[in-house]
Formats: sequence, C-alpha cells, structure tokens
Amino acid sequence: MASESLITFDPPKHADHRGLVMRLLTPKRLQENEAFVWRLADRQLDELLGRGRCEFISAYSQPFAMLVVADLLGVPETEHQQFRDGFGLGRPPGELGFDETERELNPLGWLDEWFAKYIEDRRREPRDDVLTQLALAKYPDGSTPEVTAVVRSATFLFAAGQETTARLLATAVKYLAEYPDLQDELREHRDRIPDFIEEALRMESPVKADFRLARRATTVGGVHIGAGTPVMLLNGAANRDPRRFECPEEFRLGRRNVKEQLAFGRGAHSCPGGPLARTEGRISLDRILHRTRDIRLSEEHHGPATARRFAYEPTWILRGLRELHIELTPAGD
Repeated sequence: MASESLITFDPPKHADHRGLVMRLLTPKRLQENEAFVWRLADRQLDELLGRGRCEFISAYSQPFAMLVVADLLGVPETEHQQFRDGFGLGRPPGELGFDETERELNPLGWLDEWFAKYIEDRRREPRDDVLTQLALAKYPDGSTPEVTAVVRSATFLFAAGQETTARLLATAVKYLAEYPDLQDELREHRDRIPDFIEEALRMESPVKADFRLARRATTVGGVHIGAGTPVMLLNGAANRDPRRFECPEEFRLGRRNVKEQLAFGRGAHSCPGGPLARTEGRISLDRILHRTRDIRLSEEHHGPATARRFAYEPTWILRGLRELHIELTPAGD
C-alpha cells in the first residue's frame, strides 16, 4: 500500500526508514556491487547479441535492473533465477506456486515473505554478508527495527530501483537508436556517457509526478498555498521548462546545466537510488556500445524514421515505454 511506502512518510519516521535504505547504498557497497554489474551487463548481452534483434525492455533492462538490486541486497547468485521467475522474467508465476489473486492485490507480496525469511534467518545466525548487515541495522536512536520495516526497505528498493532504471535504460537506447551520430560520438568518447544519461533523464523523466500535502500555509513561486492543500510536482514538465533549459525539446549532449534536472527529485525525498541508476546506465551503455557497431529501431514495430510510433505504459505515476524493439549489429560483424 502507498501509505506504507517510504515516499509517503513524514519526519521522523521518514528519516528512520530512509536511513535503513541508505545503509545499503553507501559508496563502499556501490563499489562492491559495480563488479557484478559489469559481469551482468555482458551476460545479458550474450543472450541477445547473437539474435541480432530483441525487445530490449524484457530481454535486457528489466532483468538487468532487478538482478542488480538483488546483488546489492546480498541475494546469493544461486537464487537469482528464482527472483527472475518471481518477477515474471522467467517461468510463469503459477508454476512457482504463487497465488494469482494475491499477486494482483499485492504484486510484491511474495517478495515480502522471501525477505522476511532472510532477515529472520540472519538475526538468528549472523553471517558475513550484506543481508546480515541489513538485518542487524539500527535506527539512529539505537533501537532495532521490526522485521516488517526492514523487509519494506528491501522491497522498496526492488520496486523503485527496477521500474525507474528499466525505463531509463530503454529511453537511453531509444535515443541512441534514433541518432546514429550519438552512437559514434559515445563509442569514441566513453567519458561522455554520464552526460548522455543526464540528458536522457531530463528528456524523459522516469517519474512523472511527486506529491506533497501542505501542513501549513506557505508561498511557492509566488503562489499562495493554504494549509491542507495537495501539491503535485510534474518532474518531466520542470525538466522541459524553457526558462531553465534552452531549446528544451532538443536532445543535446553536453548541455551545460543538465544536472539541474529533477528526474530523481531534490531534498529529503530525493531518490536514494539515483547514484545506482546512473551507474547501471553508464555500465550498460558502455558495454552495449563496445559490443555493437550499430543499433537501430525496428521499423516493423516502430515505423519508419519519418513516422515513428511508440506506446507508453498507461500509468500516471511513471513514464516509460511499453516495448522497445531494436536491431543490433555486433562489433565483430
């Protein structure tokens, strides 16, 4: 439920629960995770490059983003396939014994149960692993969180990290396929990939809207907001504000102020997984560009260059392509 999610909590509850998440996103842990991300990117590409074409979101970005978070949380690699299955990226859930009615009401219910077992096990028998660090984490006042609170921190990372990163990767590859000159430039100058990712985030922010409720009367941008007023921030609209970004509808690599974009929010509620998503994007594009010499959109599915067609997920919270069909020429061909 949304009311049980980190993004809806107020202080001090928000700070306590965010602190649990941030214990998993330290620079040291992200650095340890990065070695796995490089291996995973190549492994995912091994599965699709031989075919020369794929639906990129299901073939690469969704399983990739999910398994990166699984590794970050310390899920043993021997159990990664079970997580792919659970997220519908392998065998149908029914074959794994999941109750479809319960799954529709709470899509991540199976994940709550799985991580509850992990946390309870590590509290009984601590090990030298990330799951133990998560299980034994304390709130700032030294108290021990309930198992439910720790589990929700883990499942929050799975839900938020998988959805936003998968959309970011699809957007980035879509622009690469649409602009061959960008492919050539980034293959020649890999150090510009981070700037490319920032511009992709600005152009198509994975999160459409953030919401707040004014607890007291205030003024924002010259507009009076009374106490109790719901406020909606449209991240994507802010990122295309012509008062902030010159020619905002153009994709410009090297845009001077691109880091002012709000794709991951700002302040206390800024996305804690932003650095992880950027790392996943940087590594994925590096390996994709290294292992291909051409990336093209499928005209069969998306039409010719003069009449492209794309379908987006029908949700008012997130923005993302439903499908991205691409054709690839391996670097050695």
